[in-house]
This record gives sequence, C-alpha cells and structure tokens, in this order.
Amino acid sequence: MLDFKPITIDDKEIIQGFFDKNVFGNCDFSFANIFSWKHLYNTTFAVEDGFLYIRFQARDDLPGYLFPLGAGDLKKALECLSQDAKERIAPVHLYAVTQKMFDFIEEIMPGQFSYEKERDWYEYIYSSEDLISLVGKKYQAKRNHINKFKRTYQWEYLPITREIIPDCLKLYERWCAENGGCNTEQTLVEERIATEKAFHYFEKLGLIGGALRINGEILAYSYGQSLGKDVFGVHAEKCLYEIDGGFTMINQQFAEHNCAAYPYINREEDLGLESLRKAKMSYQPAILLEKGSAWMK
Repeated sequence: MLDFKPITIDDKEIIQGFFDKNVFGNCDFSFANIFSWKHLYNTTFAVEDGFLYIRFQARDDLPGYLFPLGAGDLKKALECLSQDAKERIAPVHLYAVTQKMFDFIEEIMPGQFSYEKERDWYEYIYSSEDLISLVGKKYQAKRNHINKFKRTYQWEYLPITREIIPDCLKLYERWCAENGGCNTEQTLVEERIATEKAFHYFEKLGLIGGALRINGEILAYSYGQSLGKDVFGVHAEKCLYEIDGGFTMINQQFAEHNCAAYPYINREEDLGLESLRKAKMSYQPAILLEKGSAWMK
C-alpha cells in the first residue's frame, strides 16, 4: 500500500518538482489549486520509485487518483496504483485524464482501462498573444468593452502584493454579497475557504496576481501560476458586476502583465455552468483540452 499523507504548505517543493515537468498543460497539476482545495477533496500524496501519486475523494465520495507523474516506468506506476486500490478495497479510478494521458495508458496496458470524456471538465486554453492584443473581428466586442472602460473610469493596474491583499479580500466579500453571500450555498462556502487560503499563503504558493484599482478602490483581481514552461494557469478572477467592462479589462491586463512569457494561458473549466461556458467560448480558445475519467476494467 502506498504511504499517502496529507498535503501541507511545506510539501510544495517536492510536489512542484514533479509539476514543473508537466507536459499536459492541465490545471489539475497546480500546487496552489491542490493545496487551496484540499479541504474539499481530502487530498493526499505519496512519492515512490520516482513517481508522484495523488489521491482524493471524488464527487461520488469514492476515492480517486490523478495520473501518476514521473520519469520512470509508467506501467509499474499504474500497477502500483492498482495494488493500492485493491488493498483499500476501492476501484482504480483516474480523474482529470486528458486524451494524451489515456493514449499513454493504452499504449502500455492495451484494453485494460475504459475512458469516458466529460464536457464539464474540458479546459479552455488560449493563445496569450490573442488575449493580450485582442486583434481581429472576433475580438471587436472585447475591444469595445475595454475602450468604454477606459473612457469611464480612472484606473491603474497593480501587482498583487501583501500590502493590497486585504483590499482584494474586501473585494471578494463584496463579490460574495453580489452573489447572495458565501456562507450558505455550499460551492461558495468551499470557494471562500480556498480563496482565503490562497491569499494567506500567496507567496509560499508561488502565486502571481494583478489587480485593478478603479476610482481609488481595488475592484478586480486575477491570480494564478505556471503549469509548465509553455502554459500559465489562471486560477481566479473576480470583479464587481457593476464595473462595466471590468472582467474584460482584468483579463486583458493580467495576460499582458503576467502571462506574456508563456505561449498559452489556461483559464480552466466551465464546470457545466452555461453562462461561464459562453463567456469562455467568447474568447476563442486555441485548445479545448478534453478530459474525463479512466478506470480499470
């Protein structure tokens, strides 16, 4: 049985060493994401024979695993997961599996796993150049929003530092109020915990963020971290809905100031929310990263 243990902030260095070699570009291999949301998924990890294993409780309350990361024998790693699950009397169920991951599995263990894609988990990956420049007819509406924003407000873009984090948290409270409060609806309760954790450990998590000060107040912010050498992951973006063009502006400014060194920007899943799907599609993703579940037959 693998020796899984709870993830702490002190485990970042060892886990990040595996994530830095991530070639899949998915947001699931982000230490900040895993650490900030571990309260929801009871996330644990183990390292053995050069592989990182991550285990958690899935939506159906059954235990699940992420695709093992490492440079050694992947077949041996998957067999190790299988043995771990068997000893725990649990299924071998891998979540957040991309097509590329499943191709690797199928190559070394043909016919032993089934795979089902889930649209709600697909990740939206954009050309950073597109999100910065917003050039072309397809982005005309976005440019209009930004031009109106610039005509309407006095504003400046600031990096998120320890000094302005209290103002970012105040904005989050106001955003919660706009959305009916973050103390009753369960998903918002869980997000509040993750947000407070992310800001508390901001520097230790290696997060990078930016905020818009509009008419003297922090009224929009965004933050994320690298998902490998080619992809930057945007983990959070908040703005008051009363700010006309605010979401478009923070999106563009964050891409320009913080993501320009990366060819691609991953803005994560839409979680099956129709309004969020429409908004993410409106930015014309370069890649719709398909994901799903794989389980041993």
